[in-house]
Amino acid sequence: MEKSIRVTIMGRDYPLRIRPEDEELMRQLAASIDEKMRAFRAAHPDQPELTAAVIVALSLAEALHETQTALRALDAELYDTFKELLDWLEHPERIATLPESEQPDHDAI
Repeated sequence: MEKSIRVTIMGRDYPLRIRPEDEELMRQLAASIDEKMRAFRAAHPDQPELTAAVIVALSLAEALHETQTALRALDAELYDTFKELLDWLEHPERIATLPESEQPDHDAI
């Protein structure tokens, strides 16, 4: 079931239809966007509101891209680690071939 709310950004109300459990998040996101747009307008009072919106959107898109890139790298690292662990589980005899400094500490396990 959806819920209707209004958020205010740069003095304008925007109606939204959201899931009730998303209300707090939507209000926080709207407040964050409002804060970023107001900061841009304060630093660049000669720029129109639309420019502030575009600059904020680009900034958020850049942050999203950086987060997605980092997540993909972590996902690949996790996959490689999982494959390595699976290989060790399937072939435990290989542990004996490791240098002593790289062998697992059985007391810690």
